[in-house]
Amino acid sequence: MSASDIVSCRFKVEGVRTDRDVKKALQSLYDIFADHGLGQAAFEITGDEHADLIIKHLASVDPDPAIIDAALARAGDFRVISADLHSDHSG
Repeated sequence: MSASDIVSCRFKVEGVRTDRDVKKALQSLYDIFADHGLGQAAFEITGDEHADLIIKHLASVDPDPAIIDAALARAGDFRVISADLHSDHSG
């Protein structure tokens, strides 16, 4: 894998349950993405108490769960409860 390959990481997030929650959380994340080398993000609302947050980024970037957690906390009562960094190769 090259440093320019695009990979994804997955975070389990507590508190994101509605479309409105998703919008607030994504806006807060986008505010920090450029500074931290992160790309696209999407939430999968799973129907249970946790949503999945998928973030695409260059393989050379190591997303910091603490930075993601802090951005989510600024948006609402949301928090990262687990992370699977570089969970798949997408591109």
